[in-house]
Amino acid sequence: MTLIILLPMKNSLMQNLTNHLTMRLNEGQTMRRTALCRLSQSNTKLLLRALFNTVVSLTIIQSAALSAIAQEPPSPRITTSPITAASAASAASSNTLDTPATNIASDQPKKNDVTFDISKTCAVPSYPKIGTRYGLHGDTILKLKIDNAGKIDSFELLRSSGWKALDMLVMQAIVGCQVIPAGNWIPSERLIRYKWVIDPGQVSTGIVDANSCKPSEKLRVANAKEYGLGIVIGVYISPQGKVVDAKVQWGSDNEELDQEALRIAKSCEFTPAENGGKRIGNAESIRFLLKNDR
Repeated sequence: MTLIILLPMKNSLMQNLTNHLTMRLNEGQTMRRTALCRLSQSNTKLLLRALFNTVVSLTIIQSAALSAIAQEPPSPRITTSPITAASAASAASSNTLDTPATNIASDQPKKNDVTFDISKTCAVPSYPKIGTRYGLHGDTILKLKIDNAGKIDSFELLRSSGWKALDMLVMQAIVGCQVIPAGNWIPSERLIRYKWVIDPGQVSTGIVDANSCKPSEKLRVANAKEYGLGIVIGVYISPQGKVVDAKVQWGSDNEELDQEALRIAKSCEFTPAENGGKRIGNAESIRFLLKNDR
């Protein structure tokens, strides 16, 4: 750090010093303006020279481009016009590009007319031991909804075999089952009948006599051709065709109706089942529908 000490001076000496500094300051400003002017003139010359060179280069490039364009064939003109069947056929026949043909139809969903065996495709379990012990039999009829991938999306039990245990074996096996080969299919519905039969040709089943059943104001015995789950009562009949026991297999949401179905079933009589010509006791089932469901 420099310490400056100011001493008192006479007025004349201070005035001379001030005038001298002012004159030197003016000389410095004059020299700076002169230098800036010279620098500006020099820059202007350089800028003009660069601009001249650029113009010459652009002229040469433009001449070369025009010469090249003159040697090229003219570009084809693109026009648009309505497409007709004749023009489309003509365009197709004149196509000389070596490209593989595209089968547009292959991307479209196919109609599901494939046949299948539900017991094999969905691996339905074999007859349960309880079925052979009591002679349980019947047809489980289902309506399947098959999705576009060939799988069972949902199903509806249209008619019970008469025994919930047998129906459940089928329904549990088909959940999400791939019934037809995977592909792009039109969603479809299919009715299937899964038959539960014991020793065909040897055992004849018991047949209910609907007229023998006590009448009801609400329920009636369904015939074999009618669809509808209804209320299903499983019964065990004696060799004489009398009902020994009865249990609800598929009930309704109405307990009163279920009990009414049990009461009617116990009153029914059957033509007894036979095995080799001999009457036997056997399990049968009765399905009831509402009287106004016809």
